[in-house]
Amino acid sequence: MNKKPKIYIIGAGPGSGGLISVRALQILQRADCVLYDRLIGPELLNLVPKTAELLYVGKEHTARPPKQKDINRLIIKKSRIHKTIVRLKGGDAMIFGRATEELKCLISNNIDFEIIPGITAASAAAACAGLVLTDRNTASAVTFITGHTADGKEVDIDFKSLAKLNGTIVFYMAVGNMKHICHRLVKSDLSAHCKATVVANASLANQKIVKGTVANIAEKCEKNNITPPAVMIIGKNCFSRLQHRPLFGKKVLMTRDSVGNAAFACKLAARGACAVSCPTFEIHDLTGKKEVKQIIPKIKNFDWVFFTSPTGVKLFFAATKRLNKDSRFFASAKIACIGAETATALEDFNINADFVPKIFTSDKLAKGFIKKYKPAGKKILLLRSALADSVLTAKLKSAKAKVKTVSIYTAEKLSQNCHPERSEGSIDENIDWLTFASSFAVKCFFEDIAPETVRQIKIASIGPTVTETLKKIGVKPTVQAKEHTIDGLIEAMEKIRLTPTPVVGV
Repeated sequence: MNKKPKIYIIGAGPGSGGLISVRALQILQRADCVLYDRLIGPELLNLVPKTAELLYVGKEHTARPPKQKDINRLIIKKSRIHKTIVRLKGGDAMIFGRATEELKCLISNNIDFEIIPGITAASAAAACAGLVLTDRNTASAVTFITGHTADGKEVDIDFKSLAKLNGTIVFYMAVGNMKHICHRLVKSDLSAHCKATVVANASLANQKIVKGTVANIAEKCEKNNITPPAVMIIGKNCFSRLQHRPLFGKKVLMTRDSVGNAAFACKLAARGACAVSCPTFEIHDLTGKKEVKQIIPKIKNFDWVFFTSPTGVKLFFAATKRLNKDSRFFASAKIACIGAETATALEDFNINADFVPKIFTSDKLAKGFIKKYKPAGKKILLLRSALADSVLTAKLKSAKAKVKTVSIYTAEKLSQNCHPERSEGSIDENIDWLTFASSFAVKCFFEDIAPETVRQIKIASIGPTVTETLKKIGVKPTVQAKEHTIDGLIEAMEKIRLTPTPVVGV
């Protein structure tokens, strides 16, 4: 029985891939074709089957938008070829997502469709800035307004009515017209002192928050080089509920890979911090190598399988999906892993680790495992980074275990030119915290930066191995995470109270 084609109009959320809905994720993972817009988290496209057709149909904000009728024709064309087609839009597809034209097209061509909502930019921006959009005492309504029309012309807005509303006003796509919009609001009797907040790239590692008033917010955004995508939130409630947090307004430099930084940034934003992404390396997937493909069917022959990082877990299971395998291939093999984050990554694939050490290092994993399980004669498979040290392997072999090591990913240093926060061997003096989640990040970072240039910056280390690496190059961490996770790293930083540093514009 032939399956009829179906178009899924999906709101991908504000940018961070972690904010997409479960339903949307399920559809993406079985899509035959994806037509996606500009403001889509790149990690989402990595979740689409390798066999799926990916088509970029985004409308750049600086260029002449492509004709909607051409996109409509493309959707119809792909519905005649594929069965599961995703139209992936940023935020919520039904809010300033130009969905009307596409829905009319689908209905007139009798094409089946389903709308899957997403987190809209207004909600994401408010959450990241710690703002409340509605309040039963001070803001009984919230109004969404677009800053420009589909063809880039001035929007026909009833500014006088807006100024009279007892609520919050959210302007989408307002960067280009911000000065004009604010001028018209003040002219329509909205107080020039009314609070205003602009959030650019909400939920992403390069998120920026600018706070001010209707009278000065445009000038402050221009001064701080705010560019689209950004939303402007105006109202009595535009003061952050995160001001009491120890990291509120602090600039925290992240040195993980870009995907890791994005996840880290979401956690920092929830604490009111200003995350600054400075990826020092990039991850290279090795699961397509012959050795990995050959080992997966043989896993059932091992007594134990070890995972040493969340990255390894995610890449490994992506590889098994490509090979049409599921968790049954583990058979009776048990699983050990380093740390709570790795264990959580496993749980995302409905697998619980049999052993997790209390201290998250290779040495402690080996010692604890050997003491509890006496692995002499046991066959153990280590799935790990090609750059991992030999401590775990050596200790397991010394306990007479039969160890097989397979590299499922590696990392490569990025050039200094990739990092605007670093230049000529120094670092932005306005940075409050410099964070390190791996020894490799430390080595990559300080190949370009002289250790003496960070003396006045607080340094946060995720654990003893990273701390030791820092000390070897003459850098003493301010704090070391008690629990060797990103959450533990943030908690350690929060215990050190610095002189308050306001968010830009305060």
